[in-house]
Amino acid sequence: MKLLARRSLPAIATLAVLTVGLTACGSSAPPAGPTRPVTDTAGTTVQVPERPARIADAWPAHNEVVTMLGAGDRIVATVLKPTTTPWQYVVNPHMHDAPTVFTNSSADVEGLLAQHPDLVFTPDNAQLSSSLGDIGVPTMQMNFKDYPGLKKMVTTTGEALGGDAPQRATDFNAYLDRSLAKVQGRTKSLPDAKRPSVLHITSLNPLIVDGTDTIIDQWIRAAGGRNAATVKGNNKTVGIEQVLAWNPDLIILGSNTLVDPKDPNRAVRDMLADPAYARLKAVQNKKLVLNPVGAFFWDRYSAEGALQVQWAAKTLHPELFRDIDMNATTREFYQRFLNYPLSPEQADKILQARQP
Repeated sequence: MKLLARRSLPAIATLAVLTVGLTACGSSAPPAGPTRPVTDTAGTTVQVPERPARIADAWPAHNEVVTMLGAGDRIVATVLKPTTTPWQYVVNPHMHDAPTVFTNSSADVEGLLAQHPDLVFTPDNAQLSSSLGDIGVPTMQMNFKDYPGLKKMVTTTGEALGGDAPQRATDFNAYLDRSLAKVQGRTKSLPDAKRPSVLHITSLNPLIVDGTDTIIDQWIRAAGGRNAATVKGNNKTVGIEQVLAWNPDLIILGSNTLVDPKDPNRAVRDMLADPAYARLKAVQNKKLVLNPVGAFFWDRYSAEGALQVQWAAKTLHPELFRDIDMNATTREFYQRFLNYPLSPEQADKILQARQP
């Protein structure tokens, strides 16, 4: 104590700054209060608070999952913005109080720690993890690439959140199973001749498509289609000659990069008017559709993947799915799982990839 008393005030201030800096950048102090082990989808066991009260979420798709599992009001820092996912902010208005402290590849560590999170969710992203560093807060890495992975991710998130979140996760997974079973029960016996070839495009310039070994491929096949793209993986850049060779029966324009928020049909018009695509069957027959956009993009990494497979089935085989009213189905999903009473007009906007 005597030594400290002899230090000048500037020296004490400097020591305090250094201490804060070390805590922010290198400490791995355990969370206060009781914890329990939860293994994330990367296979790492993390000690998480018994009931995390302040959640930071760096994975865009995962914010909706946290909301769905009843913890949306606990999100205190996010990667989202109202301009990028406006429906998420309608469904969960608490998001307006959560500052955007992440990008897809970096983190504002100072801004993050200012929100005092006791649990952080991140995607499987090495660049973001490097940017985040060891901040002394339990951090769980989450990811999936198919429907079984989606279920596991939702279950793991429920375990991490505690309370009634595990039961909510079980309810969602059961709904997803039923949705897939209903669709596949009607499409599994379709011969290839009755399965339209479908190309899912996420960008026109450059031309980017989604291929096999993806959840996009899964819902196309489940819905009674064939993926026209024979490349493997998500977001694959291809040439126009390749698309002309695939010559799909139907083109789905992905909602995550193509849609002009003020004019969602612009992408459709652009493709129909482009002479480079004039020889495509889908263009000649005007079989171009926009993928719905809700609290997150339906077509990839989304809890609304449970709606996507039903929408795709209705789009590809309307005669087999006359009993599915996608407006009503969307409203029921939002009420049940997101605790938000969509109006019929709001549901139509989501189905047409329009903003609130």
